[in-house]
This record gives sequence, C-alpha cells and structure tokens, in this order.
Amino acid sequence: MGKSARIVIQLLHGLVHFHRLGAPGPNASAGVLKARALKLNRLCVALLDHIQVRHSVRGVLPETGLLVTNHVSFLDIIFLGALKPMLFVSKAEVASWPLVGHIASSAGTLYVERSRRTDVSRVNAALRRALEAEVLVTLFPEGTSSDGSSVLPFQASLLQPAVDVGAQVTPGHLEYTGADKTRADDIAYFGERNLGPCMLALLKRRETFATLRCAPPMDSSAGRKTLAPALHAEVVRLSRERRP
Repeated sequence: MGKSARIVIQLLHGLVHFHRLGAPGPNASAGVLKARALKLNRLCVALLDHIQVRHSVRGVLPETGLLVTNHVSFLDIIFLGALKPMLFVSKAEVASWPLVGHIASSAGTLYVERSRRTDVSRVNAALRRALEAEVLVTLFPEGTSSDGSSVLPFQASLLQPAVDVGAQVTPGHLEYTGADKTRADDIAYFGERNLGPCMLALLKRRETFATLRCAPPMDSSAGRKTLAPALHAEVVRLSRERRP
C-alpha cells in the first residue's frame, strides 16, 4: 500500500473515532481536555510514521504551560502533536478543512478569528482554562505561517492567559530539512501558496527531517508586552543554531 493510501486510511480512522467523541464544550473539564490531547497525540504518532518524517527535539519539551514557536507548515501540528499530548491554538479556517478540520475540532483545538479583535477574549478564556487544567498548549504567535527563513513579529494578545495564571512559557523553533540539510521550502505553507502542492511535495520527498529546538522556559510575570519581544528574540536565536 502506498504512502498516500496509508495516510488517507489513518485520517479516515481518526475521523470516525473523533466524530464519535464530538467537539468538547466550552466548559470541558481538565480530564476531557487531557484525554483529547492524548488521543490526538496517538493519531499524530501514526500519521508521522506514515509520512516517514524523521524528527528530533533539542532542549527540553515542557510537560505543561505554553509552548511558543514559529509556524512553517501544515506539518507543524502533526510533528508537535506526535511529540507529546497537547492542544493547539489555530486560525479559524482550519475548522473547515476536509477531514483535518473535524479531527482538529474534536481534539480540542482553540480557534481564533484574528480579523476580529473581539474574538481574542473568547479564545483567551478557553486558553486560560486549558492552562489551568495543566494541559500543554502550543501557540504560533506570528499569526500566520512563513517559509521559515525568518521569524515574523509576535502578537502579544494571546499570551495574556499565561500571564494571568503564571504559566511557564517555553520558546521553540521549528525547522524542516532534507537529507542535504537544506531547508525544505517546498512544504512550507504560507502566503498565496495552496495546501495541495505543499502536501504533494511532502509525499514525494524521500527524506524529511523535522527539528524542534526548545530554550528554557521564560517568566511570564513581566506582562505580555514585555514577554512577546523577549520570546521573539529567543526564537530568532534558536533559528540561528546550526544542525550538528
């Protein structure tokens, strides 16, 4: 069975399983959130195996709190989700993606409509509940994806829940490369690029390496306006580290 067929079958299996669960309610308990994060982790582990992406983590991936990283590809959630049970904050458009959208919603993904300022307070309330439940949450504060050659400025608004509850905030940097250690630009999903060609590029690749570099957690007590540029500077520093 080909790689594409295995991935589709795994996604369909995940869709059926998560469809039975349904999306967690706005006041879902800590147990429900943790259970959904664990189920997503198991699905992502299987998908990453089918996609045949080799991966590594440099530094310490946190157990709880907020993980803040750059955003490069649709592969980010599969890669990170396979490392450890976690929830994600994502743009609202993901909810409408075929197969993936329904799985993401049922897995407890927190959607934000960044074009609506009033939506931030709703998402922050849900994000705060997840942090208080001691679930690891991943946030992409650039607000959009890029080709990975640079780190876009961070938006501070969604950092407020971490400040409110005193959660640790861990800076991280994602990178995808080929066997020759050059950046895998063909799978970067950003700007005017369409999702389909990026996915086909990944399927055609014989070798893809995914790396997450984590710095030590940062103190959130100084406030989000101070935390955002400090996190950005640390992610930029991580981006300049060379592969051994």
